[in-house]
Amino acid sequence: MTITQTPLRHSSYLIQRLDPPIENPGILGANPFSFGGGYKNGGLSDEAMSLISGIFRFDYMGAAEFEFGAVPEALQKIAKAANDGVLDAWEFSVLYSQVEKPWREEKNPPAPRTRAPLYAIGPAEHRDAITDTVLREAGPLKGRDHHKEWTGLSDVLRPSGDYERTTRGWLELDNGYFFFTDRTMWAKTAALFGIEVDDE
Repeated sequence: MTITQTPLRHSSYLIQRLDPPIENPGILGANPFSFGGGYKNGGLSDEAMSLISGIFRFDYMGAAEFEFGAVPEALQKIAKAANDGVLDAWEFSVLYSQVEKPWREEKNPPAPRTRAPLYAIGPAEHRDAITDTVLREAGPLKGRDHHKEWTGLSDVLRPSGDYERTTRGWLELDNGYFFFTDRTMWAKTAALFGIEVDDE
């Protein structure tokens, strides 16, 4: 079956950062999604939280737009694509030379690499558009969409110095798709939506 590629319906304004799960929550508690004054679990049910808590946790974004139902709405879009049989999971990469260079790199240059791997989950019809958007997000600021909050993708792809961001995934809320730098998080998230990916 040939799938016609179409543009994304909206620009990417809200992108939720995702961190690896806490293996031993301890005093932090089992709930990885805490939003100050917003809905409990950002509007997600306890059942939904239990499903995702072993795959990723949501970073606090510091803006109300992320706290009042935008996350479950995006997940519903992805679940609908899965139910309709049009959800896809794929791998791609970005040239290391095309990733925005963090300011810390001047003092602590990382080991050279040719390409950085990336992974995505989204509707098959938007595969090319999602890939292009993520590649632009990794590159210079002038090529990116305007976001409510910083994604940190370039810093994750080009870590330098003693400081390294814990973010390894992102949930784009306006169009409903995921992208990751962590293959395990990507594969487990794909499986959650009924997509099996090949083992490395």
